[in-house]
Amino acid sequence: MQLPSPEQRIFYEQAVTRYQADLAGDARTQAYLLSRGFSQEVAATARLGVVAHPLRGHEQLRGRLCIPYLTAAGPVNFSFRCLKDHDCKTVRCPKYLPMQSGIEKNMYNVQDTFKTAPAICVTEGELDALTLSTAGFPAVGLPGVKSWKKHYSRVLEDFPVIYVVGDGDTAGSGLNDFLSREVQARQILLPKGMDVNDIWIKQGQEGISRLFA
Repeated sequence: MQLPSPEQRIFYEQAVTRYQADLAGDARTQAYLLSRGFSQEVAATARLGVVAHPLRGHEQLRGRLCIPYLTAAGPVNFSFRCLKDHDCKTVRCPKYLPMQSGIEKNMYNVQDTFKTAPAICVTEGELDALTLSTAGFPAVGLPGVKSWKKHYSRVLEDFPVIYVVGDGDTAGSGLNDFLSREVQARQILLPKGMDVNDIWIKQGQEGISRLFA
């Protein structure tokens, strides 16, 4: 992935700061995050936000949850999740949008790759990675199997064990199968129609721990 220019880095930091401030005054989005099992502390650490007052060029992202891709050098990418009370597939609304079209996708939550741990997890999506990381299991997220890049194998190679935790659907099975071949990942199979965050909401820490028992 091409690294952001100095000007882009300044803009990205402005975006994160603005949308974090918007979240602080948005009770509805705060309630949504709590319903997904994310406390205010977790949201602050992940620098989650909401686009209530869009920066120039972000008008089409108004009302969406801002999920920044953070590194030690600052934010390098973004994903914006729809928060409307509808089925995105039914109304043909993209559940996730990039900051702008054409921006290359990359790995979410790369900070966890610097942790000393016996294993790391790869999930299908940002919020599932954040869920596992919150539960004490280092994790990175991929926005779909097509976003995998060959050098990711080197990023993960210091971990003795790699788990892949795809959603309980066809796409999730595809991610599990792909990474079991690509990096000899151990598959964590979820119930049909569920993802990691569903387990977290319904069963809490105990449910997440049982996945890896």
